[in-house]
Amino acid sequence: MGEIKGNKHLSGTWAEIWFNGIKILEMNKITVKVTANREDVQTGLSVDSKITGLKGEGTVSLIKTYTRFEDIRKEIVKGKDPRGTIIAKLKDPDAEGGQTERWQIGNVALSEFGFEWETGGVVKQEYPFTFTPTDMINLDEIKPA
Repeated sequence: MGEIKGNKHLSGTWAEIWFNGIKILEMNKITVKVTANREDVQTGLSVDSKITGLKGEGTVSLIKTYTRFEDIRKEIVKGKDPRGTIIAKLKDPDAEGGQTERWQIGNVALSEFGFEWETGGVVKQEYPFTFTPTDMINLDEIKPA
């Protein structure tokens, strides 16, 4: 495989997300990560590590257009722990062979609610969340031609 041309690098401009089947039109950014929890294991003089668990977390960033996730905040205030599903899709028209990358992230628990408004500024909101990594499924991947 040779050089990759600039137009083949994917742009987040084409990203879309859905939360519990509702498209979040004002999505500005999504960050998702899985972290391997490790403990040190010593064998002789060498120290290695052992995976003891996985942690999933992320953030959905929005440019304020609508009131979002108020129903979830109200449930949490009542002591309930509602969970949801995120579908994240990246369909850049220049992707190799017109392919799409999609992820389903289940057991999503929103972690923080609040707002920050500033005179003269576009209002942005961030919603951190956690999820179980075993509920993260790659539905479609972009593969080299």
